[in-house]
Amino acid sequence: MIGLLIITHETIGEAYRGLAHHFFPDGKPENVHILGVLPSESHDDVINDAVAKIQEFPDNCHGVLIMTDIFGATPCNAARRLVRENKSAILTGLNAPMLIKAIQYSPKAENLTEFTELVRDAAVRGIFAITAAPDDLVCNKAEAV
Repeated sequence: MIGLLIITHETIGEAYRGLAHHFFPDGKPENVHILGVLPSESHDDVINDAVAKIQEFPDNCHGVLIMTDIFGATPCNAARRLVRENKSAILTGLNAPMLIKAIQYSPKAENLTEFTELVRDAAVRGIFAITAAPDDLVCNKAEAV
């Protein structure tokens, strides 16, 4: 199992918790922890809170993947100080495909580096630029009953 720690600005992580519940209605797995960072918190506060969350993971974890919302912002900058080879890694730019893939595969994952790349790939593959309507798009007005 790989532990998942989501560190985001304020309540963004809680919104992702709701999204996860939509896809996994039986509840979030025990290996997911969420930390919301308030504007008043210092980097040291965030680091200390994150370390406490990491310590809550069971001893049989094969590492922790930390996912943050914005590269270069406080959650990411604080989390970067927690990276330890083969023990913890970070993915930035948290998006829904990343979260769903991470939750889906983390319980059975054993290699943090391979798992991190699997989740990163899902995040990137979940991004599409659609700039024109498809040719077969047909919108019909609903007929009055």
